[in-house]
Amino acid sequence: MSTPKKRKQSGFALIEVMIAISILAFGLLALAALLAQLFGNTTQSRYLGSEVMLASEKLEDLNQLDYKTYKLGGTAATPLLASGGSLTANNATYFDQVQISSRSGMVIDPTDKTAAAPAPNDLITFQRRWVIESDTPSPRVQRITVIVIPLTGTAVEKAETFQTSTVRPCDASGC
Repeated sequence: MSTPKKRKQSGFALIEVMIAISILAFGLLALAALLAQLFGNTTQSRYLGSEVMLASEKLEDLNQLDYKTYKLGGTAATPLLASGGSLTANNATYFDQVQISSRSGMVIDPTDKTAAAPAPNDLITFQRRWVIESDTPSPRVQRITVIVIPLTGTAVEKAETFQTSTVRPCDASGC
């Protein structure tokens, strides 16, 4: 009598399948974490890009003003070029708020009542404050510093503020 031949079995053992699933799960979790990090960085970059644009715009506006016309008086609508302002507190003639549409990137002036209002949940609000210092860093110049602070968004989106400065010469009568 002959003994039956054992057939060679091909396939995977249960332990091999479990190891393969573990490696696949670990890889997918790492990919999910990477995508979450990428999304957070993208959102923060969008906010920082908006802050840079708003700070540059305010510096350009203040640099183009004629010193003789704007060194006295001043309102939120008519900036003041005299020394003053604060980067930590709101001063009526040295701060404003700007809203940007998060979909189209269109800048909305909250004081313009004729502009079409977008959906409220579509707006990102920023506050700009500026300081004007006379005879700094040298005589007969002004240093203008602008800080932009995001007021809306998540903690990640509001994590950064942007600050920049420029120097402009004073007119013949001084600063």
